[in-house]
Amino acid sequence: MLELIIVSLSSVGNLALAVLVVAKNPHKQLNRFFAYFAVTLAFWATLNYISLHPIFFDQLTWIRIVMAVVATMCLFLLLLSNTFPTGVPYYKKLSLFMTLWMSIVFCLALSPWLFTRVDYGSGQPQPVPGFGMVAFIPYLLTTLGLSLYILMRRFARLKGVSREYIRAALIGIIATFTLLLLTNFVFVLAFNNSAFVSISPIFALIFTASFAYGMIRYQLFDIRLIVARFIAYLLLLLFASSLYGFTAVAASFLVVGTTPNFAQIATSTVVVGILILFVQPLHQFFNRITRAIFYQDDYDTKNVLDKLASVLVRSTNTDKLAHSSLSILMEVLKPEYVSLWLLDGTNNEKQRFITLGKGMPDFDELSSTKLLHTVSDIVVLDADEGQSDTIYKKMQAMNISIIARLETHDAVMGYCFFGYKTSGSAYSKRDIDLLRITRDELVVAIQNALRFEQIQDFNNTLQQRIEEATKELRASNTQLQRLDEAKDEFVSMASHQLRTPLTSVKGYISMVLEGDAGRITATQRKLLSEAFTSSERMVHLIGDFLNVSRLQTGKFMLEQRQIDLSKITAQEIDSLQTTAQAHGLKLDFHSPSYFPLLYIDEGKIRQVLMNFIDNAIYYSEEGTTITVKLSIEAGYAVLQVYDTGIGVPKAEQAHLFTKFFRATNARKQRPDGTGVGLFLAKKVVLAHGGTMLFESVEDQGSTFGFRLPIKKLSAVPTKDVDKLDK
Repeated sequence: MLELIIVSLSSVGNLALAVLVVAKNPHKQLNRFFAYFAVTLAFWATLNYISLHPIFFDQLTWIRIVMAVVATMCLFLLLLSNTFPTGVPYYKKLSLFMTLWMSIVFCLALSPWLFTRVDYGSGQPQPVPGFGMVAFIPYLLTTLGLSLYILMRRFARLKGVSREYIRAALIGIIATFTLLLLTNFVFVLAFNNSAFVSISPIFALIFTASFAYGMIRYQLFDIRLIVARFIAYLLLLLFASSLYGFTAVAASFLVVGTTPNFAQIATSTVVVGILILFVQPLHQFFNRITRAIFYQDDYDTKNVLDKLASVLVRSTNTDKLAHSSLSILMEVLKPEYVSLWLLDGTNNEKQRFITLGKGMPDFDELSSTKLLHTVSDIVVLDADEGQSDTIYKKMQAMNISIIARLETHDAVMGYCFFGYKTSGSAYSKRDIDLLRITRDELVVAIQNALRFEQIQDFNNTLQQRIEEATKELRASNTQLQRLDEAKDEFVSMASHQLRTPLTSVKGYISMVLEGDAGRITATQRKLLSEAFTSSERMVHLIGDFLNVSRLQTGKFMLEQRQIDLSKITAQEIDSLQTTAQAHGLKLDFHSPSYFPLLYIDEGKIRQVLMNFIDNAIYYSEEGTTITVKLSIEAGYAVLQVYDTGIGVPKAEQAHLFTKFFRATNARKQRPDGTGVGLFLAKKVVLAHGGTMLFESVEDQGSTFGFRLPIKKLSAVPTKDVDKLDK
């Protein structure tokens, strides 16, 4: 009795769980593999019981059937483990190979080679294994071992809730199949003891319970749906089994005059319960067969609309969208042909045709004007015959069965034409309703696609114009580059030509000031000093232009030698003292007592110093002091020139060191400036590996300077000459 209860619970529980899991998602491979395994587990429990209490066949036959079911069960366990819990196969080609191996083992299990006979000598039936066990046992160990290997690998790699799914499955598999191997194989083969085989169905509950725990604890499936349907199936089974048992006993007693024993009633009741579980699937199966025979043109409207929606959402090309949509309607309604006529909304002239099928008529006879005045919705030849003779005669003559007008709220987009059905039957009301729904969706999708094409055409036109404008800009840029090169060449040539006479002018003025031409008056000295200062400034300006020209052509080089920066700074200050005094300014120089020698370009650094101090002189107010400070800070030689002049406007400071740029207030203060001094100063400092220093507040003064790395410039340069970047 207890044994029968165990078998019944195990079988019913596994079958119910299989049905519920498949009902949850019948298209998911993981769900199907779980259901297959649960069904084979239920069959194994039931057949194992029958093998101990054989009916219809002898005991050896039932034992062989049980072994065949075990082989199938192991395959489904492996396929389930291969896709658990993500649904993605761990080994993609495992299914085909293992199915072929299982087919061989399945046939072997049903043959006399696995168990040759049943030995009743010890009082209990003992199956005698044959040489087929040599192939059967490796198959079992391979499927179980590979299942555990896959689950353990995924258990090691996955994290979170997926890891917990696998943990529950591993516990169930290891516990269940360890006990099954002991009771059904080890004890039977090694000790010739099959006493524990009768209780082995209870071990199947361990596996079911482990997965049930995973489903409930980690929400692998919808537990409310499972519980509700399980209870419904359980109540159905209990009611049907009770009714069958009572009816069977009553009929046997009244008709045959005998009363069946409990084992017979229980066995037949379990068989009936199992058949009840398969009533609904069998009903659906035979429904599909009869529907395929008697309703060849039948279709699922929801599936058709889902397919159509998927096409309409994905495609933005009008021709592709129309072709895919017509293909779906062609497959479902099975007309001889289907054609879409799209019109130009401005003049209603034929724009394009998309046609599928054969037997399409010549549409030249059917003008869009007649269609617009005659077809306002959907015209069906068979259903509406006699209402408008003109259009229907045209439809009959042109082999058109349906005309559907495609329109938006403000314009007609075109027409859709359907030929007669290939089956010869007429279009049903269901077909027309489907056309009405799909027509509305198709209109919206085509309208969007046409607008998208218009945007694409506009983009293509715009892109073409941009390319043309870019081509013109490139030509203009090439011309500007040629002009810039001509300008640089002119500046370089003019600078060279001006430098020689200016040098002579400066030399002669210097000789006059020194008294080589005779004694001069104080007034003459003052005028000559101004002329000397102006000529000296002109020489510096010409030098700046030459350096800019060299920088543009890549000929601006550094010639580094070991120099005392403190000494050359003092010399530059001394040379500018006369200019400062002429502007009523004082130059104040601060330098450490010892300053390291650095490998720098003396001429270019002197030019930088002169630019900083000269700017401070020209932009400072009379009676103020300009401070020049040279110091050593954190391994850097730092030079700074402080003034209290006009400063630089904050909005213009970012452009200060660019070529030919001058601040607004600087242009007013000194109109003759060039805007190249600071540009060249930055290039020279950066070429030495240094950085520029700059701070300024408008109307309060500025600080210009640089920072040079002492360690780097204390060593002999690797190259005697370095080029500056443009």
